[in-house]
Amino acid sequence: MKKIAAIFLWILLSSTTFNSYAQKRTELLIQANTATLERKFDKAIDLYGQYIALNPNDFRGYFNRGTTAFNAIKYPLAIADFTKTIDLNPIFMEAYYFRGQAFFHTKNYDKAIADFTQGLEKKPNNPAFLKLRAESYAAKDKNDAALTDLNTAIHYEKLSGDLYKRRAELKVKLNDIDGGIKDYSAVEKLIPTYKMVHFIKGKLYLELNEIAFACDSFEEALKHNIVVADQLYAKYCTQP
Repeated sequence: MKKIAAIFLWILLSSTTFNSYAQKRTELLIQANTATLERKFDKAIDLYGQYIALNPNDFRGYFNRGTTAFNAIKYPLAIADFTKTIDLNPIFMEAYYFRGQAFFHTKNYDKAIADFTQGLEKKPNNPAFLKLRAESYAAKDKNDAALTDLNTAIHYEKLSGDLYKRRAELKVKLNDIDGGIKDYSAVEKLIPTYKMVHFIKGKLYLELNEIAFACDSFEEALKHNIVVADQLYAKYCTQP
């Protein structure tokens, strides 16, 4: 009877210890998440570190600390944590997504491209991965590859003004002025708050010597208080 009581007491104590351990983990996560939301990144990184010490095989701890480090612009720590996340969970695409961006910000463009390509192998034609890979290609002056990715991204997300804006910038870089104007016209419709687009279009029309269209764009820019358009408007559009 005493032996049974002893076993029961051991089970009870073990259960209490386990519950206390689980409660500690939960509290650390809540505190770390709260600190992140409050942008107290150093505190959050420390709390996630404590959580990881208790749960070294839980990929979520590394991922959460990685995203916090990323937001704190601590890219080496972010890369290390995302790499550990991938080691523990190779199919967790969000880790490739953020690690690729961290590589991009540290100018490791080849590694960024590799991560975004890995993401596209799991999520073919995903516009987010395509956009980021296009930026990485463009940073390496692989502009044709960047344009291919943006074309594909826009095919699958036709209402993204940001994608059209990025493609317009790339087309201008490739000296496709007509194509740039066309994409910036899409930006006008899709991002009505982006008023600078009128000034940009005006300058592009000037490159084509389309003075009337340039003046229309500069006039529209001035209506939206884009004061940098004033000088060009005065020069090209107020002649007697």
